[in-house]
Amino acid sequence: MIIVYASIILVAGSLIYLAISAVKTYKDTKPALASLSETAGRMQAKTQLIKTETDKLTGTQQEIAEDMEYKKEAVQYTMDSAKASPESFKQIWKAVKGKKKRHPSVRMR
Repeated sequence: MIIVYASIILVAGSLIYLAISAVKTYKDTKPALASLSETAGRMQAKTQLIKTETDKLTGTQQEIAEDMEYKKEAVQYTMDSAKASPESFKQIWKAVKGKKKRHPSVRMR
């Protein structure tokens, strides 16, 4: 019977030691877990900041692309107008030159 009581005391002592060890381990790891949690929070905040900046840059890039397209079209329109100008000047020149060659006594109908 002594063996049974000794076994029960040994099991109870082991459970008490296990509980004490668990509490001590929890207290030792609590600051490390808090530090990891804080680090994770800072990383999450930085990730959010990077995402926000990425969205802003994407918007700015889109605005720049639209502005460049607008300016490209404006330059293309100007170039087309400039290319068409010599023909207009030729027609005006011919009209002016043609009027100068006629004799003043000739009437236009």
